[in-house]
Order: sequence, then structure tokens, then C-alpha cells
Amino acid sequence: MTVGNLKPTVPSPQKSSHFLPQYQWGLVIIAVNIVLLLILRAYCPRELYPWAFGLLFGFVLQRSRFCFAAAFRDVFLIRNTVLTRAVILGLLVASLGFLLLDFLAPGVELISTMGKVHPVGVFTAIGAFMFGVGMVIAGGCASGMLMRMGEGYLMQWVAMIGFLVGSVFGAWHLGWWMDSFISEAPVVYLPNLLGVQGAAVLNFGVLGLLFILALAYESGWKTFSVGVRNASGFIKANPKANPKANPKANPKANPAHTSGEKAAPGGLYRTFLKKPWPYYVGGVLLAVLNVALFALWGIPWSITSGITYFSGWLSSLAGFSPQEWAFFQEEIFWEGHCVLFDYYRSYYMRFPLVYHFMAIIIGAFIAALLAGEYRIRKWRSGRFVVSAILGGLLMGYGARIAL
Repeated sequence: MTVGNLKPTVPSPQKSSHFLPQYQWGLVIIAVNIVLLLILRAYCPRELYPWAFGLLFGFVLQRSRFCFAAAFRDVFLIRNTVLTRAVILGLLVASLGFLLLDFLAPGVELISTMGKVHPVGVFTAIGAFMFGVGMVIAGGCASGMLMRMGEGYLMQWVAMIGFLVGSVFGAWHLGWWMDSFISEAPVVYLPNLLGVQGAAVLNFGVLGLLFILALAYESGWKTFSVGVRNASGFIKANPKANPKANPKANPKANPAHTSGEKAAPGGLYRTFLKKPWPYYVGGVLLAVLNVALFALWGIPWSITSGITYFSGWLSSLAGFSPQEWAFFQEEIFWEGHCVLFDYYRSYYMRFPLVYHFMAIIIGAFIAALLAGEYRIRKWRSGRFVVSAILGGLLMGYGARIAL
């Protein structure tokens, strides 16, 4: 309605109308999880650590966009090893952390008894190959799949369906692999063969060599050799390391890195919650969390086992008998604080690693909300749906074969 030349007053839309609700929902979910952790501490203490660390793992994965699939894929597709080197750095930090834990617990076979030391053989290579193919065509590894589920990628939810089905077939068919290959395969534990010092030297040496090779492969062998002889020559030959050639690395050429940006309100928020973290930060934090989880709970970071037990619970609801499958037999595998699978106990609620993979999704969801990045993302076409299901099947089955 207008009166004379007066026009109705229309409130101007706020720029933060889309972002603030997400941020507020993120805070609400954090508060809910704090209450849940207090409940778990009082009534289900063995689920406390997997849930708490699952939230942290999911948060770090989302903020750093850390994906193990891309770490292997990008080497061949775009000759990029940034994420690959971040994975190697994470392995170095985790190895050092586990070595320190072993040193601080003299006389206790901590790693060999509580770590995932399993037989190795041709089945390991076959399962790893299937998992590698699966994670590329599904668009992410197991942890990357959970992280993107928390961000709202529907394709990864479809991939999870394939992963659950593949885990069911892998758990059911593992008995054949046990009889044919695994039962006769050796358990290779390097400290028993080389001693702790020898195993550590070999481990750090191989990882360090891989890091150098990855850096040389990306920058080019000639550029890398020149850089070894002359650091300034390497900077000039490498645009990524040259502030003048790379505006993103030059504070004067990039307005986002000016002193005014640092002094602006909310700078800490943008730094830690809004802007993506560097890959190497994600790799180091994931390694530290892995060591801390093992030190406090006695079990290292594990995802596929929890998904498999969840798929076994779903199988029992569908009328199958997963308690008869080799994977769920306690005398064959003792994954965490597990109990025998039967119809008289809700295994879904009793196996802690089930909580762990679910908490990773929630942690990534919280990180996406706090950054204002959450939204439902549909798949592009039916072909991607088929790719996600097939990739999930290969990952689920391959993970069980490779133990």
C-alpha cells in the first residue's frame, strides 16, 4: 500500500541471513554432544573415547579437506603431491608418537598386542587394490566418505550403502579367505625382526625418502636438483614457491593477507573456522589424535571395522546369521572391546567402533555448519550413483580381505 509518493518500507535482506542460522545450529549441536559425552561418561564409559575422538577426527577432516583417496589419485592425474606429502608427514608424526608410547611402557607389548598387527599376503594386495579402485570411483576413501556425508553430499550417502553391502559380503566370505590364504600367512612385525631401533630407522628412512621423491616428482627432477644446489634457483624455478609469481603467497599482492585483514573483527574465526586449513595441518592433527586415542583407549583410529559391525547388525535384522561368519568370531579376530555377535544382545549398541564412525560424520557436520558451508549436494547424473554404489562395494569387500 502506498500513500501519495510514499512507498512501503521493505526491510533489506541481511547478508548473514543464510550463514548465521548454520553457525547457531553448529553451536546447538556442540552443546548436545557435550551433554551426550557426559551421559556416556556416566553410563557407557567405553563409548566415550570413540565418540569424542570421532567428533574431533570429523572436524579436522572437514576443515583440512583431508582425503587419502586424493593423496594417491592426484599424483597420477595432475602431478600434484601436496596432499601425498601431508599423508607422509602424518605417518611420520604418528610413527614417532607410537614409538614414544612404546618407550614409555617398558615391558609391555603395547603395539603388538593392541595395535592392528595382522597376517600379510596376497590377500592384502588384492584387498588393497580393490579398495584403491573403489575409493577413486566412489569419490573418496572411507574417512573422506564420512566427511562428505557430514557436508551434505548425497553421492557419499549412496556410497555408504554400497560400503555396507560390500562389508556384509566381505565378512561373510572372509571364511574362505581364511581357509585358503590368511590362516597360513605370516604375521610380519618389524620390531620382532629388526628390533625396535632397526624398525624405527627403516620406517622413518622409507617415509623420508618417499617425501623427497614426492617433492621431486611434483617440482620436476631438474628443478629439484637445481634447488638442492641453489635454494634461490629453486624459488625462481618453482612458481608455487615464488611470492612474486604466486599472488596467494604474496601478502602485498593478495588483499586477503593484508594487515587490515588481520586486524578486522572476527579474524580468529575466519582463520580457524572459516578458512580451510592447510593439508599438512590436517595430517599432523590426525596423527596426534590417533596417538592420543591409542594412548587413552588402547585402540588406534579405525573406521571400516565399525562400519562392518553396523552392517552385521543390519544383516541380523534382515534375517541373516552374521554371528556364524568368520569376521564376527571372537577367537579369530578381536577388534577393540568386542563381544560375541548373537541375537540376545544388541551388537550395534555394544561395539564402540560403531559409535566412532558415526561421530566422524557428526564432527564434519559441525565443522561445515560453523563455517557456513553445509548444503545438500545432489549427484550430477545416474552414472555417478552407479559409480558410488560400485565404489562402495569394492571398498567394503576389499577392506575385509585386507584385514
